[in-house]
Amino acid sequence: MKTSPLPFLLLLALWGVAGVAAGLVHLLAHLPPLAIPLLVGGLTLALTLASTQLVWVRGPVAGFGTRQILVVNVLRLIGFYFLWLNVQGRLPAEFAHRAGWGDVAVAAAALALLFLPDGPFFQRALRVWNLLGLADLLLAVGTGGWLNLTRPASMIEMSGLPLTLVPLWLVPIYLFGHLVIYRRLGKSCTDRAALAAV
Repeated sequence: MKTSPLPFLLLLALWGVAGVAAGLVHLLAHLPPLAIPLLVGGLTLALTLASTQLVWVRGPVAGFGTRQILVVNVLRLIGFYFLWLNVQGRLPAEFAHRAGWGDVAVAAAALALLFLPDGPFFQRALRVWNLLGLADLLLAVGTGGWLNLTRPASMIEMSGLPLTLVPLWLVPIYLFGHLVIYRRLGKSCTDRAALAAV
């Protein structure tokens, strides 16, 4: 029996609304410096656990194709916005350049992958892209956490809309997407090994 994706989509929408509410009151500006990386990690872990324990989350996630995840990652072209904010003097260069150019590169690579046919080369390219995409997010979160700790005033822009949605909503969802692909790639390798042993 196919699980309706509506409850899961509603969860994501409500989560986004909560992120908007946090931005309206500048919640992140009132939290300890290291709270943001912990929030990102906690939200990602919660979504990952939900996808393994709750049928109404597991079903829609399983039905979401790998190429659909790639399409969502093309939206990481939002990295250009970080670069523009740096030019405006509203984000520090350390964060804007690492997060911005990293996101743009990952988005461009995701777009290129969409044009590759399924097969061994696509699987290898996907594996490399997934590793780089994950590293980009972890570098951005780590840089943001370091700047919050050493120069908190430089990151104040992240506490308001629309940027507060990045750590509270987008990054955990993107991290989760990378974990889903990693799990699928691992399963694919296991299935091929099992077939080779027959």
